[in-house]
Amino acid sequence: MLLAAFVVWSPAEAHKAITSKHTYNADVYPIFLNRCSHCHVEGGVGPMSLVTYAEAFPWAESIRTELLDDGEDDPDDFVRAAHDTLNARELDIVLDWAVGGTPEGDAARTPPAPGLKNDWAGPAPDLVLRLPAPFSIPADAMELTHTFVLPANLPRVRSIAQIDLLPGTPAVVRDALVSIRTTGARTNVAGRWKPSQIPVSVAVPLGTSLSPGDDVILTIHYKKTWKYEGKTLTDQSALGLYFAP
Repeated sequence: MLLAAFVVWSPAEAHKAITSKHTYNADVYPIFLNRCSHCHVEGGVGPMSLVTYAEAFPWAESIRTELLDDGEDDPDDFVRAAHDTLNARELDIVLDWAVGGTPEGDAARTPPAPGLKNDWAGPAPDLVLRLPAPFSIPADAMELTHTFVLPANLPRVRSIAQIDLLPGTPAVVRDALVSIRTTGARTNVAGRWKPSQIPVSVAVPLGTSLSPGDDVILTIHYKKTWKYEGKTLTDQSALGLYFAP
């Protein structure tokens, strides 16, 4: 679940009447942990962490606004991702908590905050192509796209079944396009990767293959959140290829 809008929170919010029967510790945290914590965790691509009460409750109004939005016009699909991630029961719980005073629950039973998980979606890929050197995202750039040419150096033709990306700096890797450039100068799109709460590798079109001399073209879209504004970041992501038997 990715939330894009930012609503200023005032101290007066803390004095709202508690009307929700749902608390963060007992009801909301398990939802955020299971549905949102891959992105909304410290160091993740989400603009804020939601896996502790102190981090989550200031964003209650923003959460309510985003979840009630239909997401049709959102350019980054943040709102649509939220709707697609939560089922109806979970949506009701989070909304009830967000508008009902955001109660914490029993502070003595505060659940532990998970760390950032950044690994391949499945088993180790058959071929890993890492960026040859760290790529710098300048301090004055909030968003940019860069294309990398990664020689595959295969000794024989291999059919590609799936692709996956392991972000070097997950907080700024928003999505990536993978293409195959053949020795005949043709370029075929193999697939587009996006971060997801439940990481999955991307199936490629049937018949996609790599031949000796072919290059893999990796175009990464970088985008900073407000937390990294004015900061220089580096990324050295790795592309994983899974070959068909």
